[in-house]
Amino acid sequence: MWLGVATVFSITLAHHLQLLPRGRDGWDDAYVYLGAASNFISHPAQLFDAARHQVASAGPQRAFLTPPSGLLPFLPLVPMTRLLGLNASTVVWSLVDTGALIAALILIGRRLGLGWLTLGAALVLVGLSEPVHWEIFSAQLNGVVLLMLALAIRSFPAVRSGAFMGLALAVKPTSFLVLGVPLLRRRPWVAGVALITLALTNVVFVPFIGVGTALFYAGTVLPYMLGYVMHDPTNISLANVLQTFLGGGQLPRRGAFGTTVPHGLAAVLVLWAVRIAALAAWVRVALERRAPVEGAFCLAIAMVPLLTATVWPHYLIYVLPLALLTLRAAQPWARIASALSLVAMVWSGRVDGLWVSLLLLLPAAVASLLVQTGWRPALPGWPARPLRLRANG
Repeated sequence: MWLGVATVFSITLAHHLQLLPRGRDGWDDAYVYLGAASNFISHPAQLFDAARHQVASAGPQRAFLTPPSGLLPFLPLVPMTRLLGLNASTVVWSLVDTGALIAALILIGRRLGLGWLTLGAALVLVGLSEPVHWEIFSAQLNGVVLLMLALAIRSFPAVRSGAFMGLALAVKPTSFLVLGVPLLRRRPWVAGVALITLALTNVVFVPFIGVGTALFYAGTVLPYMLGYVMHDPTNISLANVLQTFLGGGQLPRRGAFGTTVPHGLAAVLVLWAVRIAALAAWVRVALERRAPVEGAFCLAIAMVPLLTATVWPHYLIYVLPLALLTLRAAQPWARIASALSLVAMVWSGRVDGLWVSLLLLLPAAVASLLVQTGWRPALPGWPARPLRLRANG
């Protein structure tokens, strides 16, 4: 089984490295990150120059849009980038991110008590899935982010858990909801350490990029990234998908409320009903000590596709910990739903079809976790037995 895991990931990685874009017209997410890190050394004040074009554009641009701390993983590769070019450093980065993704899922799976055979079978499906293909072929950094979050889960409630959370958010601020877990579990100092880590990793860049550039990012770029629904057919955010199917087309201008097509209000109402219901369920799970703390973390991470305004297919990597958690549920229907959701992620057709996987997983996972809090629907066959985890929550 684990030979299969190695084979699947190796083939995908090798295929990606063979097709790396070359020349000035090539597009690869790692090129943006690595190029920004290299340019930062020579012209630090110009770090967010391309972001000025992005905030004025409806579609995606080749712009560095993460906080300055997002440069940290790529700065060590600057010498290679300058000596051997973007292709060489992208090869190294792809190996790092893919290895981090596999390590993160192994750490989380073993923390949840999954056997090696079950975990290996799950990772074979993960390696075949479209989100992982998008992650590897775009040379993204979600694997590194997920590894930091996995280390945070494993070390909670120790203070170092907050440091790992802060580093994850420093690299890519997509899963801010995880900060609520230590707060709701009465470990505020863990959230405090995370915020301090996030702040320090960005403050050290201010003398280089300048106060004006830092304020521009905080006041313009960050709000744009948090609330703007990018106009692109591969943006499968909940807002965009609902607008497509209920509103009659993709969002025509900024924000979920800026709709001019028929039935746009229905899309907005469903969007916020789903978000509020999911947040309410997460708060219940996080507050209830009978529910495993790992469940609160995995559900918080899985909220990224529900809450983020612009979601590319590789963002579905953030629901994988919840899928592994649900494979350990006491209810057979929840385990079946989780397994089917992993199979559905192998879908390679129209990208918004990947929401089938989320529709299978999220209701089953939430219902299973709510059972741990003592919630019992008026249906037979809903046992309230807790997950058998290796460590107490």
